[in-house]
Amino acid sequence: MALNRGGAEANAITREILKDAGYSDLAKDDYVVEVVKREVGLIPRDLDEAIKKAKEEPSKFAASVKVNPLVTIELKEYSWMRFLIGEILFNPTHEIFRSYTQQGRLSIEDVTVGDMVFHGEMSLSDAIINSVRRTPVEIQDKVLENVILSGGSFNWKTPPEGLRDVAVTSPEKVKIMISKISPELAERVNVRLVNDPQFSVWKGAIVYGYALPLSVKWNERTKEGWYFL
Repeated sequence: MALNRGGAEANAITREILKDAGYSDLAKDDYVVEVVKREVGLIPRDLDEAIKKAKEEPSKFAASVKVNPLVTIELKEYSWMRFLIGEILFNPTHEIFRSYTQQGRLSIEDVTVGDMVFHGEMSLSDAIINSVRRTPVEIQDKVLENVILSGGSFNWKTPPEGLRDVAVTSPEKVKIMISKISPELAERVNVRLVNDPQFSVWKGAIVYGYALPLSVKWNERTKEGWYFL
């Protein structure tokens, strides 16, 4: 299963958060958006519960980002929005994201390339389960034992000790999401994050490029090969 979602969507929601927090001018700067996303973004254990607690104790969840000596961004009463940045990658079906899409401030759509659909709003847990179902039954248990998260979108900082009751890491979030679908399945799933998530995909692409003969032409059905211009 392929998802049409990643860092761009996390940047988009971060941009909207900056606007809501009164930083409309800075929200236009891609560098600022990227820095804020990485520094303040949190993955919620449960989004509703995280928002509730953050609104009750905004100072506990407040964040301050010093972009440079001249620019500092503070999220105080809007500190609950930190959880939207992480949640959008894992499950953008929550009604709070629909309010952004209905206003035209955020776009998360399915995209079709050839005979393949890249899903926009499908949750990560559904994508994993549907992917495993497409593999032969005899190896499904083995696949579940080796769920690997790779890419900068999963490379979040470990939540601060005081927020561990509501914030989690990427592997923990996936386990929690799968457990809500099937506790039995969650017991079998082993999820891990690669050592270098931001660049491992590119390194893999380089290795694949070396292994793929130059004589192999692009195949639209298998989506692999080389384009010859």
